[in-house]
Amino acid sequence: MTHSLHRTGSTESLKGDLVLICRSTIGFNNENSGWKIARMLDIIFDVGPSNLGVLETGDLMPRGIDLEAVKAQMDDTSGIRCSFSSTERLREVLRRFKEEDLGISVTVSGIVEDVFALCDDVGLDPHSINLSLGIYGNTELLASEQARRLTSMCGHGLIAASLAEKGIADVECGKMSARNGALMVGLPCSCGLFNLDRAERILAGQPGGEPA
Repeated sequence: MTHSLHRTGSTESLKGDLVLICRSTIGFNNENSGWKIARMLDIIFDVGPSNLGVLETGDLMPRGIDLEAVKAQMDDTSGIRCSFSSTERLREVLRRFKEEDLGISVTVSGIVEDVFALCDDVGLDPHSINLSLGIYGNTELLASEQARRLTSMCGHGLIAASLAEKGIADVECGKMSARNGALMVGLPCSCGLFNLDRAERILAGQPGGEPA
């Protein structure tokens, strides 16, 4: 899964920004996997993610999610996509996943050293690794650094740079709070990889959030 990799920002800005994706593989382990995905969703909600979306139903945390209704619609092709701001919470999720040993593929995206440290803490051996090498070409045509820190948190490219710029401007002039700005900008990200807590830091200009 590479669409969660290309998040723009300094190492400081990307601290506390972790993505978790869980899904079976069609033709390999998807048969009778729906209940396993539902169980993993229970664990994630019990611990508490920053954001989570359900592409199959259109549910998204900022709009409110009826967990039981979502679980009732899960089948062998369903997946989980969410983001975490707390390393401790994600560590607890992975610990419980390992304990229950449901046999579902799990992808964690974040700063490489932090992800490997998480795996060591829980006693997991990563199967493989993908790295983002950055952006090449005529980068002068890109949106501002601050806007890209927001838009790149939606790996499917559903957040327009103009929406990110509007959120930045509205927060700067006091039209809305940084939290409400994060909710507005992140709403089009239907899979929930958009980290609302990091977006709030970026919009508030907190350490790690402002352009380098």
